[in-house]
Amino acid sequence: MKRIFIAGLLLLSAFSVFAQKKVTPLPLDSGFQFKQNYIFYALPQTAFKMNVVVARTHEMAGIYADYAGKLLGLTNVITQDKIVYSLKSIEIEQVAIPDTHHLYVVELSPKQMKSDLFTDVCLKQSAAGQNAEAHTYQRSNLEIPDFFRYYSDLAYMEQENSYVETQIIDGVVRQVPASKVQKVPKSNEQQAQEAADMIAKIREDRYALLTGAQEVSYSADALDRMLAQLDEMEKNYISLFTGFEIEEVENHTVVVVPSGESTFAFSISPKAGFSTVAAGDINDNFTVVLRPVDYASSCTDFTSQLGCAKNYKPRDGYRIRLAAPAQVLVNQGEKTIYSIVMAPVYQLGKIETLSRGHDELDIEKFGLIY
Repeated sequence: MKRIFIAGLLLLSAFSVFAQKKVTPLPLDSGFQFKQNYIFYALPQTAFKMNVVVARTHEMAGIYADYAGKLLGLTNVITQDKIVYSLKSIEIEQVAIPDTHHLYVVELSPKQMKSDLFTDVCLKQSAAGQNAEAHTYQRSNLEIPDFFRYYSDLAYMEQENSYVETQIIDGVVRQVPASKVQKVPKSNEQQAQEAADMIAKIREDRYALLTGAQEVSYSADALDRMLAQLDEMEKNYISLFTGFEIEEVENHTVVVVPSGESTFAFSISPKAGFSTVAAGDINDNFTVVLRPVDYASSCTDFTSQLGCAKNYKPRDGYRIRLAAPAQVLVNQGEKTIYSIVMAPVYQLGKIETLSRGHDELDIEKFGLIY
């Protein structure tokens, strides 16, 4: 009997030496007994890293925009210079970040200390952030078409004025007809008329090429090149009336941690552009929406009943969080523009507590170490 008692004491002492110590949630209560060799870890939470590409469109008014309707019958023209912002594309990357609301302190067991777990954690923390990949985004240069930038037309025209000149020849006074040519400035409408006439001339030349009115046998390649040049000329001259657009791109990165069914992500106002502050117009706001898959109610009921059983003993080992599946949507206002059919989201999962004695577990696989 005495031998059995001694063997039991040895077994208990061995268990106390090698068993994992208690895992305590932070913040600590006043009765916590401090010892040495602690590490901290947090449960993960799901975040979405969103790489947003914004189109910054410069709308440049044509120099003859006021005469587009009168001379060419055009109505869809840009009448004033302005900048318009819009979403061009979006990419989403799912990442895990620490949840500081679920932070735990772990007193390392002798077995964990012998395996240099504490040293390994410290070394990894000191190396964190080294050789991290960095991205530099540059805004593209604004390139105005050369034809529009360098276009010029003669701002004057020659005008002939006729008059009668009095001359004395051999003592005889005579009225002789005369004329004088002088340069006078053109009005904007006159210059616009000349540009419109050029458009008409280009169309006539293109029609003549297509119908073979010139009775010249051009090769197919030569004909294609001439038609392409005429098309480009017409496009350039029409842009003098309609104006044109130049698009730049802006790259933005924002990390969104969903905290409920709908979480604000960013806004893009047509006038103000990208912002991490919600806009007044709901259609300018982008949100991340979670649609979780419900747990079976019978499983939830069983877990609740188990916690109330008389023989139930609460565990105080590692805490782990189980990710739960959910559909992830990105909405612009009420319209869905991006969706992930099914993604594991930690915030929607349950937190389970393991029993002691799991020294072999790799903490980094289920928690983020501080």
